[in-house]
Amino acid sequence: MTALLNQVPQKFIGKVYTVVDSDQMGTFYACWEEFAQNHWFDQLDALTPAPNRSYMVIFSPYGQFQYWIGSIVPDDAKAPVGFESFQMPAGTIGKTAAKASGVLNQLPVQTSFNKGLEMLEKAGFPIPQHIGQTSHPYYFERYDLTNGAVSDVQYILYINEDELEGYDEFD
Repeated sequence: MTALLNQVPQKFIGKVYTVVDSDQMGTFYACWEEFAQNHWFDQLDALTPAPNRSYMVIFSPYGQFQYWIGSIVPDDAKAPVGFESFQMPAGTIGKTAAKASGVLNQLPVQTSFNKGLEMLEKAGFPIPQHIGQTSHPYYFERYDLTNGAVSDVQYILYINEDELEGYDEFD
């Protein structure tokens, strides 16, 4: 098993979407297109020395989730008007990276999420059985930009070694 990494507090600033915002294929591609057409990333790029196009999934123990589109920014960044801010807590994470040439936003969320889990497992990180039952049920894909173009992707999952197992049903 690969040793878990320590995550310092950061912020995720962006827009929040739910399953009702996805298309019949389970993608949030139209939401990404809206984000780009409205030049919302321009506002977020100004908040960080490391511009990125990111998404975050916050899992619920009841099978639902929130899907955020935005950027991971320094902890002291302030959300521009019209954006939501999520405080990423300190904790332990699994993180691995790969080269990328674009954001994979046309895939169903389940497909891209499973790809991220596969990458984390290959890197040697343990994966909780029921992410929605953990104290930090957060998954991120961060697409870093170099000279304005996507250069790599980071797969990030909060992992607590004491919360690797869970239960299938609620009492």
